[in-house]
Amino acid sequence: MFLLIGVSLVSLVLLFLIIDLKTEDVRVSLLGSLVIWGILLTFIIELLSLINAVTLSGVFINWLIVDGVLIGIYQKTRKKHPERTPWKLNQWTKNPFSVTLSIGLVVLALIVAVVALIYAPNHSDSMEYHLSRVVHWIQNQSVTHYPTSDLFQLYQPPWAEFAIMNFQILSGGDRFAGLIQWGSMIGSWIGISLIAKELGASPRGQILAAIVAATVPMGILQGSSTDNNYVVTFWLVCFAYYTLTIFKEGITKMNILLLGGSLGLAILTKGTAYIYAFPVAIWLGLWGIKHLRWKVWQPIFIVLVIVLLINGGHYLRNIALFASPLGAAAEKQTLGVFSPSVFIANSVKQLSLHSDIIRYLHLESIITPLTGITNKVIEIIHNLLSLDINDPLLNSPKSAKFYVPGLSTYEDTAGNPFHLMLIGLATLFYIVNKKLWRQPYLLGYLAVVFAGIFLFFGLFTWSPYRCRLHLPFFILSSAFVGVVFGKSFNSKITYVLAVLILLLSYPWLFFNDTRPLIVENGVLSQPRVEHYFITQKQYQSPYLNVSNKLQSYECSNIGLIMRGTSFEYPLWRILQLSQKPITIGHINVINESAKLASQSPHKDFKPCIILSSVRFNPNEESKNSLTYNGKTYTQDWVEPWDGNRGEVTLFTLQDR
Repeated sequence: MFLLIGVSLVSLVLLFLIIDLKTEDVRVSLLGSLVIWGILLTFIIELLSLINAVTLSGVFINWLIVDGVLIGIYQKTRKKHPERTPWKLNQWTKNPFSVTLSIGLVVLALIVAVVALIYAPNHSDSMEYHLSRVVHWIQNQSVTHYPTSDLFQLYQPPWAEFAIMNFQILSGGDRFAGLIQWGSMIGSWIGISLIAKELGASPRGQILAAIVAATVPMGILQGSSTDNNYVVTFWLVCFAYYTLTIFKEGITKMNILLLGGSLGLAILTKGTAYIYAFPVAIWLGLWGIKHLRWKVWQPIFIVLVIVLLINGGHYLRNIALFASPLGAAAEKQTLGVFSPSVFIANSVKQLSLHSDIIRYLHLESIITPLTGITNKVIEIIHNLLSLDINDPLLNSPKSAKFYVPGLSTYEDTAGNPFHLMLIGLATLFYIVNKKLWRQPYLLGYLAVVFAGIFLFFGLFTWSPYRCRLHLPFFILSSAFVGVVFGKSFNSKITYVLAVLILLLSYPWLFFNDTRPLIVENGVLSQPRVEHYFITQKQYQSPYLNVSNKLQSYECSNIGLIMRGTSFEYPLWRILQLSQKPITIGHINVINESAKLASQSPHKDFKPCIILSSVRFNPNEESKNSLTYNGKTYTQDWVEPWDGNRGEVTLFTLQDR
């Protein structure tokens, strides 16, 4: 089954070969092929979903058709350009300095790939909705909305999960699920080096930009995850690159397709794309007005059509269920008040997530870490602004009390203090070095990247988990750092800096909090099934035990009730490992998706067993029976979890 993944990867290779016949840089070919492949994947999934054919045969045959068409296009294009040599090496790969550092990048990439491959997915959000929606889609053979207790599974942008599902269907498991973020990480490094080139960086500056991007701590941790932060970052990098390409080359059919495609895919991946892409879009619009005058509406219209075509299926599903293309109203995470003082306060609080520079540099035995001082300074700033540092309107409901976190190797809270310092220094160097002012588009690029993060600060409350949402800012800023440092320092200083940055990244490479490479007795000695529970160990025993209990029943339809918890995906994987065909569906849903239970095919779902995973409210007692569709189910097995604050229960049908 693993070999079947190749049918979709062949399409990517063919796209690369076709584009490479027309470009002068292998990096440009790779970026373009990834964008077009992403668009093709979207349309394959959406079209198959319309006829409930998101199956192994459906996906495999469609990729075979795409492969056949692309082979024909390649042969035709090859005949038109017989003199062109594919896989052309750019000059920076011939420089010993760049080649040495490129080897460092390859080693870093391979280490992250090993982590992604040997560990089962275990990010909390992935267990709750990223991967849970994937197994529901595969079971339903469609990406249409379905009844669920966790609405995140429905309305959140789905492209990263489309890609994971593609590999999961073709491989028959989740072994390759982490490679979507990993591939996005590699693509982002390549895109950043190209952006640095467009901004005027020498080959030395381009490789430095890639290294700065590659060593962002949050990026290293996300690179082996099944989250979607690096995926959206990659599409935003592509959007920024094609914006600069249009500035340089003007508007062509290809670059307008790639521009609209990258923007559409970013929006289809994560909602933060709207925020980070907005300043870039304004910059592009101003350029269009200057150069195209009143005709600027034409490329804008084309880009909007491409974006809507890519996002249309998801938008329509959300409108049908939630009356909004963006879906349901989630837990409030935006600021409750808006003012200059609130903006200043929130900005310093969010930047403080990346303040533990002393521990990053391993100087804590010499210098006292600055987190305590930073916390005190922020308190003083709030007092001067007459603001409460713990005002619930300014902090996320998940993190009511503000604090300055220390250095972390956890993918939700890892700060990037050294990279924030590099960005600050590069900005300072740019201000004082007037020669850099003559670099076309460099100031504009800096402005839109900073505008994106400041727009984020102006919209979202503080939380220690905001770190991962800052990833696009740090990756996009890496291009600016590469340009400025590459032009400010000689080759020796640049080389030493690059090597230092690479060496300092080892804690996040080897000691990932949830996927460490260096552990007692070795990673490979651990049962893969235990990996799913690394972030939520309280579920491991009841989930494994309920799976064993279910083996004694002759039942293939399992009704699922989840309340106060959404830790669903590991349950699917454990039940699927039994090799027993099962169908799982959420029942007794009490949110907007409840009305879908009365529609086909869900209305025909008749569970013979109900599996309930519930976190109790205070003073709430467990139930001995429950009803569904007029039938009574009685408690047959129960096991508590999380210190008796919740329990997993099996209910069997009385009159089976």
